[in-house]
Amino acid sequence: MCKKHLNLPILLITLLLISSCSLQKLAIRSTAGLLDASFTSLMAEDDLTLARTAIESDLKLLEGIIQTDPKNERLLLLAAMGFASYSLAFVEDENHERAARLYFRSREYANRWLIQKTGINFLAIDRLDEFQEKVTKLPDKAAPGCFWLGNSWSSALNLNLDNVAAIADFPKVEALMAFVLNTDEMYYYATVHLFFASYYGGKPRLFGGDPEKARRHFQRHRELTGGSFLLSEFFKVKYVDLPALDEESARTSLQRILDFNLDSAPEIRLINRVAQKKAMYLLEHLEEYL
Repeated sequence: MCKKHLNLPILLITLLLISSCSLQKLAIRSTAGLLDASFTSLMAEDDLTLARTAIESDLKLLEGIIQTDPKNERLLLLAAMGFASYSLAFVEDENHERAARLYFRSREYANRWLIQKTGINFLAIDRLDEFQEKVTKLPDKAAPGCFWLGNSWSSALNLNLDNVAAIADFPKVEALMAFVLNTDEMYYYATVHLFFASYYGGKPRLFGGDPEKARRHFQRHRELTGGSFLLSEFFKVKYVDLPALDEESARTSLQRILDFNLDSAPEIRLINRVAQKKAMYLLEHLEEYL
């Protein structure tokens, strides 16, 4: 028999495998596009029950796809964003322990994105000086991953403030968010300013707290977003008004959140609906914080 004929089945199998691989990648890319569209659609949703159910389903689908394509930067960033947002919107007020676990899951995905983008595994760096040095040498394109790594990390730490080891990680988070602030302050609705506003407003002066810096970051965020991002107003109440025992300002801000017309900012209707839910709860229990 001709030697070429003997090699034909091997060639066919190889071509089939390559074709199968390409089809799989094509399917993954197509599904990733659908998930992008799904998250965009969800951002415009004002029914919290519907949004919660849909996000939970999307997140598990997303994780399943990532198992098939573990180095897909687009999917890793979506997962980091999705788990952090889901935890803040639907879990943090109900279950701190579960919320922290979800924030850490978000942190893991953000770190994996940064490994793909920069080759640096930030969660493997123990020394603060080495961590800070690595951050200062990052390219501008690393800003999205740094934001979600810092955001989810700080959110988890804020739920574990009785853990001394956890508090020691805050300088690492600050380094990441400072990089984002200096590189792309407008990323994800300029919420890096909300991080710093909460960071300076949520600590006693003895430990670096600075209410004036907090107010400046809140003001800058309002300037950049036109005041339509209601979580900014809610965090101002939580991290500036209540620590200052300013009940009048707190009530005024909470009422402004509740009176806001969600349709005036349809692209972030879900975020603002979450802010309204949080504001309603805080307004009903305001005496407990004053």
